[in-house]
Amino acid sequence: MRVEGRLPGPVEVTAYYVVSEALTNTAKHAEASIVRVDVDVRDGMLRAAVLDDGVGGADPVRGSGLLGLKDRAEAIGGRISLDSSHGAGTSLRVELPLGDLDGS
Repeated sequence: MRVEGRLPGPVEVTAYYVVSEALTNTAKHAEASIVRVDVDVRDGMLRAAVLDDGVGGADPVRGSGLLGLKDRAEAIGGRISLDSSHGAGTSLRVELPLGDLDGS
Protein backbone atom coordinates (compact mmCIF):
# COMPACT_ATOMS: atom_id res chain seq x y z
CA MET A 1 0.00 0.00 0.00
CA ARG A 2 1.43 3.32 -1.03
CA VAL A 3 -0.66 5.99 0.70
CA GLU A 4 0.52 8.76 3.00
CA GLY A 5 -1.78 10.23 5.63
CA ARG A 6 -5.54 10.01 5.92
CA LEU A 7 -7.86 10.15 2.95
CA PRO A 8 -11.36 11.66 2.78
CA GLY A 9 -13.73 9.58 4.92
CA PRO A 10 -15.99 8.44 2.06
CA VAL A 11 -12.95 7.25 0.09
CA GLU A 12 -11.53 5.31 3.04
CA VAL A 13 -14.88 3.66 3.77
CA THR A 14 -15.56 2.78 0.14
CA ALA A 15 -12.06 1.38 -0.40
CA TYR A 16 -12.38 -0.68 2.80
CA TYR A 17 -15.69 -2.21 1.72
CA VAL A 18 -14.54 -2.92 -1.83
CA VAL A 19 -11.33 -4.64 -0.71
CA SER A 20 -13.09 -6.52 2.12
CA GLU A 21 -15.83 -7.82 -0.17
CA ALA A 22 -13.31 -8.79 -2.85
CA LEU A 23 -11.23 -10.72 -0.29
CA THR A 24 -14.37 -12.40 1.07
CA ASN A 25 -15.40 -13.42 -2.46
CA THR A 26 -11.90 -14.74 -3.11
CA ALA A 27 -11.96 -16.84 0.06
CA LYS A 28 -15.46 -18.20 -0.64
CA HIS A 29 -15.37 -18.80 -4.38
CA ALA A 30 -12.00 -18.41 -6.10
CA GLU A 31 -10.06 -21.48 -4.92
CA ALA A 32 -7.04 -19.19 -5.21
CA SER A 33 -3.56 -19.95 -3.93
CA ILE A 34 -2.46 -16.31 -4.16
CA VAL A 35 -4.34 -13.05 -3.65
CA ARG A 36 -2.70 -9.66 -3.93
CA VAL A 37 -4.01 -6.26 -2.84
CA ASP A 38 -2.44 -3.10 -4.25
CA VAL A 39 -3.43 0.41 -3.17
CA ASP A 40 -1.93 3.69 -4.30
CA VAL A 41 -2.76 7.34 -4.73
CA ARG A 42 -1.86 9.31 -7.83
CA ASP A 43 -3.38 11.91 -10.08
CA GLY A 44 -6.06 12.76 -7.52
CA MET A 45 -7.37 9.20 -7.36
CA LEU A 46 -7.13 6.30 -4.95
CA ARG A 47 -6.61 3.13 -6.93
CA ALA A 48 -7.09 -0.27 -5.33
CA ALA A 49 -6.82 -3.68 -6.96
CA VAL A 50 -7.52 -7.18 -5.67
CA LEU A 51 -6.00 -9.85 -7.90
CA ASP A 52 -6.13 -13.61 -7.49
CA ASP A 53 -5.02 -16.72 -9.36
CA GLY A 54 -8.26 -18.61 -8.77
CA VAL A 55 -10.86 -20.19 -11.00
CA GLY A 56 -12.31 -16.90 -12.28
CA GLY A 57 -15.87 -16.62 -13.47
CA ALA A 58 -17.01 -13.82 -11.12
CA ASP A 59 -20.17 -12.33 -12.56
CA PRO A 60 -22.01 -9.29 -11.15
CA VAL A 61 -25.27 -10.61 -12.61
CA ARG A 62 -25.18 -13.73 -10.41
CA GLY A 63 -25.05 -11.93 -7.07
CA SER A 64 -25.70 -8.66 -5.37
CA GLY A 65 -22.28 -8.23 -3.76
CA LEU A 66 -20.44 -7.00 -6.84
CA LEU A 67 -23.35 -4.80 -7.87
CA GLY A 68 -23.37 -3.28 -4.39
CA LEU A 69 -19.67 -2.47 -4.69
CA LYS A 70 -20.26 -0.83 -8.07
CA ASP A 71 -23.08 1.27 -6.61
CA ARG A 72 -20.96 2.26 -3.60
CA ALA A 73 -18.03 3.36 -5.80
CA GLU A 74 -20.26 5.26 -8.22
CA ALA A 75 -21.99 7.06 -5.32
CA ILE A 76 -18.76 9.00 -4.71
CA GLY A 77 -17.84 9.41 -8.38
CA GLY A 78 -15.68 6.30 -8.66
CA ARG A 79 -15.74 3.25 -10.86
CA ILE A 80 -15.04 -0.45 -10.67
CA SER A 81 -13.74 -2.78 -13.33
CA LEU A 82 -13.81 -6.56 -13.19
CA ASP A 83 -11.90 -9.07 -15.29
CA SER A 84 -12.67 -12.66 -14.37
CA SER A 85 -12.33 -15.11 -17.24
CA HIS A 86 -12.98 -18.75 -16.36
CA GLY A 87 -9.72 -20.42 -15.34
CA ALA A 88 -7.73 -17.18 -15.38
CA GLY A 89 -8.28 -15.67 -11.93
CA THR A 90 -10.03 -12.44 -11.06
CA SER A 91 -8.92 -8.83 -11.17
CA LEU A 92 -11.14 -6.27 -9.44
CA ARG A 93 -10.00 -2.65 -9.65
CA VAL A 94 -11.57 0.45 -8.16
CA GLU A 95 -10.73 4.11 -8.79
CA LEU A 96 -12.05 6.67 -6.32
CA PRO A 97 -11.65 10.44 -6.66
CA LEU A 98 -9.94 12.24 -3.79
CA GLY A 99 -11.77 15.53 -4.35
CA ASP A 100 -13.41 17.42 -1.49
CA LEU A 101 -15.89 14.65 -0.64
CA ASP A 102 -16.18 15.19 3.09
CA GLY A 103 -16.38 18.95 3.19
CA SER A 104 -12.94 19.50 4.73
